[in-house]
Amino acid sequence: MQSSYILGNSLEEIPKLPDNLFQLVVADPPYEISRSNNFDSMGRKGMDFGKWDQQFDQETWLSLIYPKLKKNASLIIFNDWKKLGQVAQFAEKAGFIVKRPLTWVKNNPNPANCKRLFLQGTEHAIWLVKGKKWVFNSNYHRGYFTYPVQRSEHPTKKPDGMYQELVDTLSNPGDWILDPFSGSGTLGRCAMDSGRNFICIEKEEAYHRLALEASHGG
Repeated sequence: MQSSYILGNSLEEIPKLPDNLFQLVVADPPYEISRSNNFDSMGRKGMDFGKWDQQFDQETWLSLIYPKLKKNASLIIFNDWKKLGQVAQFAEKAGFIVKRPLTWVKNNPNPANCKRLFLQGTEHAIWLVKGKKWVFNSNYHRGYFTYPVQRSEHPTKKPDGMYQELVDTLSNPGDWILDPFSGSGTLGRCAMDSGRNFICIEKEEAYHRLALEASHGG
């Protein structure tokens, strides 16, 4: 089996993967937060990300992914902060143990409505494990990741540095890692840079193509 970027729907592709293979899964599934606004006219990204961010089943993929993780593996799930409790319940139902919340602190948050509201300067994830002796290559990590929002053709790209920290902390060289909603392939590039094997699954052809181009230096 070789590292690869797979074009396809995760609900169809995950069952094809070997059981007990992955030491780390980092998942950034659709948040279902798309909505219409006038941000584009104000020179900023809008909130209508496309059909891929609509009507997503937040539960089914967790039951599919559980047998694919090795014993003592980790799963990181990013999501809308309002859904994290529900996602944690779905994950426990699938068999995972909920460990800690994680926070991406954006040092360049979108200034939308800054005179009326607190800035949305964070995004959140939950850390789950399968087993009791998970890999943890850090002596003191607070679970805060401070990085700027990166400009990208993918509207919800996560910072390279944050993903690299997750890979380095929760896996070892030679391990297999998985991103079932890989967008433009950030996790795959982090894996290659640090000697891990990877599978990245993306159903949108345009983003899949971006991942392939980036992996070849395009």
